[in-house]
Amino acid sequence: MHLFSAPLAPLLLAFLGGVDPWIFAFSFVTVAVTIGMGFWSAKKSKTASDFFVAGRSVSVGWNASAISGEYLSAASFMGVAGMVMSSGYDALWYPVCYACGYLFLLLFIAGPLRRFGAYTIPDFAEGRYDSPLFRKIAVCFVLFIGFFYTMPQMKGAGTTLAYIFQNITWADGTAGLPY
Repeated sequence: MHLFSAPLAPLLLAFLGGVDPWIFAFSFVTVAVTIGMGFWSAKKSKTASDFFVAGRSVSVGWNASAISGEYLSAASFMGVAGMVMSSGYDALWYPVCYACGYLFLLLFIAGPLRRFGAYTIPDFAEGRYDSPLFRKIAVCFVLFIGFFYTMPQMKGAGTTLAYIFQNITWADGTAGLPY
């Protein structure tokens, strides 16, 4: 039996017919490598320390790269660029303050969390102030901030997918991704 059976082949070819093969290939490889790294690291993680901080075996350079990758993401690149584009030079204060906020994150949050031995801000809040209520308040703040941080991430992912699948024609005749 072939990999593409007769009923599936026309559907698959119609779906992939409008996609640039290079973009599709690189997107597929990126997703496959990410999933593979997830399974590989799941086998190595046995404790909470292994999961959250890689058993404290990550060098300073790799740790700084990971924090930078989290902080400098679609939210910053697309959001800041879009704001400067729409508001002009008046919005240039935002990227400067954003960079200052990054330094404050490293100096005043990452360092104390590591010295305290906490993995998250709610862990730190409960341990430092010995209050489960304060931990719950910190969780609410983290979720609130995380929600607004995730929105531009999803917009960036949607924009990327819309670009990748812009030439697809669906069975009902519509083109592109519906959004």
